[in-house]
Order: sequence, then structure tokens, then C-alpha cells
Amino acid sequence: MSLASKKSLRNIMEDEKRTMVNMADRDQNSPMHIVASNGYLEMMRLLYEHGAAITQVNEDEETPLHRASHSGQTIAVKQLVEWDKRLLLMKDEMGNSALHLAAKHGHDATTAVLLLAGADKEAKNSFQLTPLQVAVDSGQLGTCQTLVGKGAEIENQSDAKTVLHTAAYYGHDTIARFLIQQGATVDRRDDKGKTALDVACENGRKEVARVLLETDEFESLMRPNDIIPLDKHRNPENMERDTPFRTLLKKFPDLAAMVMDRCVERNTEDENEPILCVAYNFEYIDDTYMSRVASPDGDGEQLIGYKSPFDENFKLIKDAQAYSANYDQIYRNHPLKMMANAEKLSLLSHPLSMALLKYKWNRLGRVMYYSALFIYLLFIISLTEFVRHTKAPYNVPMGNDTYYESSFFEDNETCPQIDIQKPDFFWKRIAQILAICQIGIEFFQLYQRKFAYLTNWENWIDCFIYSTALLTVYDFTECSSTSGVRLNWQWLLAALCIFFGWINLLFMIRKLPRFGIFVVMFVDIVKTFFRFFPVFVLFIIAFSSSFYVILQNRPEFSTIFVSPIKTTVMMIGEFEFTGIFHGDSDSHTEKMFGPAHNAVAGVLFFCFCIIMTILLMNLLVGLAVDDIKGVQEKAELKRLAMQVDLVLQIEASIHFFITRMKKYPTNRFAHYPLGSQSRFGIWWTNFRKRFGLNTSNDDESDMLMEYESEITTELRSTLKMQFNQLDNLQQNIDVMYEKQIRLEAMIRNLARGLNVGIEVEETDY
Repeated sequence: MSLASKKSLRNIMEDEKRTMVNMADRDQNSPMHIVASNGYLEMMRLLYEHGAAITQVNEDEETPLHRASHSGQTIAVKQLVEWDKRLLLMKDEMGNSALHLAAKHGHDATTAVLLLAGADKEAKNSFQLTPLQVAVDSGQLGTCQTLVGKGAEIENQSDAKTVLHTAAYYGHDTIARFLIQQGATVDRRDDKGKTALDVACENGRKEVARVLLETDEFESLMRPNDIIPLDKHRNPENMERDTPFRTLLKKFPDLAAMVMDRCVERNTEDENEPILCVAYNFEYIDDTYMSRVASPDGDGEQLIGYKSPFDENFKLIKDAQAYSANYDQIYRNHPLKMMANAEKLSLLSHPLSMALLKYKWNRLGRVMYYSALFIYLLFIISLTEFVRHTKAPYNVPMGNDTYYESSFFEDNETCPQIDIQKPDFFWKRIAQILAICQIGIEFFQLYQRKFAYLTNWENWIDCFIYSTALLTVYDFTECSSTSGVRLNWQWLLAALCIFFGWINLLFMIRKLPRFGIFVVMFVDIVKTFFRFFPVFVLFIIAFSSSFYVILQNRPEFSTIFVSPIKTTVMMIGEFEFTGIFHGDSDSHTEKMFGPAHNAVAGVLFFCFCIIMTILLMNLLVGLAVDDIKGVQEKAELKRLAMQVDLVLQIEASIHFFITRMKKYPTNRFAHYPLGSQSRFGIWWTNFRKRFGLNTSNDDESDMLMEYESEITTELRSTLKMQFNQLDNLQQNIDVMYEKQIRLEAMIRNLARGLNVGIEVEETDY
């Protein structure tokens, strides 16, 4: 064979060899793909020496470097990069580079090798994600540390969504803490205006939210980003405002308490301030007002939440405006009301909440409430005195006779014969003036609250009381004007007006925590009775019908309508046994029962005594005792809830004046509980406490509350420091765990390559 033929044959054999080493399987993986993904370094070198292509891609457009990076085969990755650094630029069908895959699967060493070889740490895949973002998605803390340590950007100015948002979305609290330590902007907002805290709360990531709230930028995190056009603001049916603090109240109340802790600042180290000063920040728990600015498009105005509605002196700015025109909605959606509805006693009794209640009560609430209470008390007393000094129309003396009919008052000739003295004009005029004023106030509330006013049953009672009072005191006839005697229908209205008037006073003092708790007990008992009422009525119907059938010859059981009344009265012990069974019969003597009737009536009466008087009444008493016990167990919660209702309802009713008193609302309040009172002030405080007039806290002094609050804050600070130490320890353990898993995988691969059988105990980490 000639030399040329031998050379051609050698070339053919080399081509066939090269074809065989690059032959792909059904997934288009070449031998180099397979050995690289398993880290068989010697096989890689052998294949490479025989012409294996290292840039060949499989059906997913992955090179051997992609497969090795995916599996974390650091030695294989290093070798492939040494052969051809162009592999670092190649991407799979998802646009992932080898660095993306190494970061996604948490291979720290592989990531470090790729970065050292010059891999682009800011390259983006088809989803516009960098390797760092991919690592955060997968929760790979060690890889994140490697990438950031090599200079990977934590924030890209062109992307609104940051890696901190991603960590918050997936709940990677250790990664979030690491990113914050590396300088991530905590309060940066994405394209939807949401911070990382908003994202964490929406997805229920409590620990991430805790990490974010522990930062110094928590105030900007807590400031909402809502925007309300003023046309929407004027609509009373607009949606309720949702702020970060409200979200914390609904989902993570303990984190809401942590925010409230940070809103209380104590000054105990200032040499120029010898007394303890406690400063409260109400911005998040009292967020009724928003800043009014011009719309970006120049068309109208809007309310914004990210700009504080308070100036540098913590006073309401001129352009501030309530976020809704419907103050009933503001009342229902107020953070304090939400705490009360959710029965969060720990939040309601927090020093910040107590300080806000005290501030609102002392500034306007106390004056408005006691003024309204005094005016109403004067009204009801005046009306009662007027009625007390007025003769009933059926009991009017005329000469030596007393008339029980009122029809003659319409006759002017008979009126001068009435022998009575006209009631004092003073009480009548006071009741009339106050009733007119109160009706005017009710109309003003109707104008303000619109339909919401009609949904409150207390408003209907008020209108009934004042209107019937006017009808009662008005003189419809000349005889009424001269004698003071009312018409018959006026007298009936007066009875109803007096009854509902004093009952309404009961509901007014219900708002005072010291007395209101007893009214709450009564209301709960009434509710329980009405739930039991259907059973009660059936027993009444059963016995009253039987008594009517067999005892209808007695006057008290003579009709089917009178019998239930007598049966109900008998339940409280008014049996009149002798009168019923041994008294004289009425005119129906032929219906008088004989021995058989006596026996049946006696059995029914005995059953009534056992069932209704003993069993049923004791059951009602037991239910009432349980209700009272339940109220007492929640007495503190209900007391604070009533304080919240009282303060917020007063504020809602006088909001028209508050908006014109720009110096009233404030988001900060300084309190000096120690050493700030004169002797008279100390005496007056003790006097108020002794007689139950202390408005800050009914039973506990401000000093004790501040001391307890200070101790609680110190304990929480200590616990916070310990929590941070434990969190750092957990972070180190997570890194060690990841490295242990990779080391175990490397040992397995090494043993498999050496054909050595090893057993590794499976451990649950």
C-alpha cells in the first residue's frame, strides 16, 4: 500500500473516532455531557484528547459546562473553562449561563470557580434574572454570599423589583437579613409601588417581615403608598384604606406590637432633661389624614399616603385631608377599632394605644362627651319635672268631683271650672328649647352621614324622644295652654317619652368604662334571654292554654289573652293559690269545676310550680350567671373597646370642626409622668383617681404604667438581641449544612468513580 493510501486511511479512522466520541443519545447528550455532569475528570481528558467537542449542545441547548455546573462538579467546570473560556458566554434555551445554573442549585465552589474564570455575574436569562436573583429565588444563602462577595450588584437601578423583594416573596429570611447587611435599600418600591414588607405580608412571610421591621428604615416601610383621587374621595362608598400597619394587624399582630414598641421613645439619658419624657408616634395607628397634592397629569388633585400630612412640628399641614368623606367608614376602619373587633387586648392595652386614647379624650373628647351628657340630663330632668307637675287628663279635679274623662277639655266653657294650678313654665320651656336644639343636631348628623345615619337604631330612639317631647309640651288647645293639662294622646306619648328618655341615658353612660361594663352585662343577658325566648314561649302557651280551659271561670283566666299574662306573672311567685282554688266563683257558677276538675287543675298547677318556677327560672338564672362570668373574664378588653368606641364616635361626630382646627391633630405626643406636677396637680390627680374620674387609666396610675412599659421595653430589647444572635447562628448552620450536603455528594461521586462501595448513614437534617 502506498504512503498516500495509508495516510488517507488514517484520516478516515480519525474522522470515525471523532464521530463516535461526539455521538449523542436520545436527549442529544454527548459522552462529554455525561462524564462532565458526573465529574469524571480522566474520562473528560481522554475524550478531549480524542477530539470530543466541548461546545456541543443537547436538546436543551446545554453545553457540558452547563451540565457540570448544574451538578456542582467543580473540578470538571474548572477543566472545561481552561479548555475554552467561550463556554462562559454560551446559554441554554432558557437563556441561563453556567453561572445561573450553579447559583440556582447552590453550588458555592462551582460559582466561585466560574466567577474567577470571568463569568458575567450580571448576565440575565430569558426571564431577565441575574445569577444573584436566581440564587435568591432558590434560597441559596451560601451562593448569594459568594456572588455578593465577588461584586454582584444587589440592586439594579433599571429594575424596580430588587432581590430583596424576591427574598420577601419566597420567605427567605436569612437571605433578606444578609442582603440588608450588605446595603440593600429596604424601602425601595417595585413597579407596583410595593416595598419588600408589602410583598412579605401579602404572601404570609412573617419572619421576613420581622427582619425588615427590625431595620432603621421601618418608618418608611410603614408609610403607605396608596393614592386616592379626590373624585373617589368624595364618594362615600369608596373602598377602605389598607395600610401596612392594618395588614400587620390582620396577619401578624405580634409584629404590629413590635412596630408599636418602636413608636414609643423614652428620654432618660439627656442631662438637660432631669425627668422622664415619653414620646409617642401616632402616625401608623391614627392615619385618618393624607396629603393633598396636584395630580401628575395636572387634572385635579389627589391624596397620597407616602408623604406625611404633618409638618416638622408634628402638626397637621394646611393641605391635609381625611382619606374618606364617610366618617362612619373611617370609624369602622380605624386601627384602634380593628384591634377592638379582633379582641387584641395586648395591642389595645399597649402604651401607644393608651396614650392615643388619652390624648384624644383630653383634647376634645372629654369636653364634648360631658357637655352632651349634661345637656341631655338637663333635658330629661326638665321633661320629667314638667310631667310630674302636670295632672293626668283622667284625674282632673273640678269642684268636689274628680273627672276621669278628657273629652271635656275641648270645650272652652268647661275649662275655667278646672280646679288645678298651672305647672311651672320654667321646666316646660327648658325641655322645649333643648328638644328643638337636639332635633337640629340630629338633622345635621343626617346631612353629614346620609344613609349611614338611618342604619343606627340609637338615632331612631333619639329622634323619637325629642319629637315626642315637643308634642308633649306643645299646647294644642286653649284649655291646655291655660290649665297645663295635656290631651289624652299627649299623655300617652309623655309616658313613652319618659321611659325611652331614661333608657337612652343608660345607653349614654354605657360609653363610660366604669359604668358601661354593667350595661354590657345587662345587654348580654337580654340577648341570651331572646335566644332562649322560643322555648320560654312554648312553655307559657302550654300552661296558659291549659289553665284557660280548666280555670276560665276565674277572672284571671277568663280569656285566652289574659291567661298568658297571669301565667307569666305566676312564674315570679305570685300564685294566688287560695284565690284560684278556694275563692268565690264569678258569675259563671254553672262552670265551676267539680272533683275531677280539681284533680286535673291541681296536677297542672303542681307541674307548673316544678317546671316553670323551679326548673325554668333557675335555668334563666344560670344562663345569666354564665353571661356575667363571660363579661367579667373579658372586662378589661370590653372596657378598652368601649373607650375606643367613645373616642372615635365623638371624633367622627365633630370632624367638621376638627378639619378647621389645624393645630389639633398631631402624630406625636410627649408625656412627662414623673416630677412634672405641682402639689395641686398631684392632689387633683389623686382626687380624680379616688372618685373614679381619672381619664388616663381608671385603676392604674400613669407612673405605674410608664414604669411597667419601660421594663417591658427593656425585656423586649434583650430578647431582640438574643434573637439576632440566634438568627446569625442559624445562618451559619445553614451554610455548614449546604456544604456538608455537597461534600457528601462529592464523596459519593469519587467512590463511584473508584468503584469503591461505601455506606452513608441517612440523616434527617
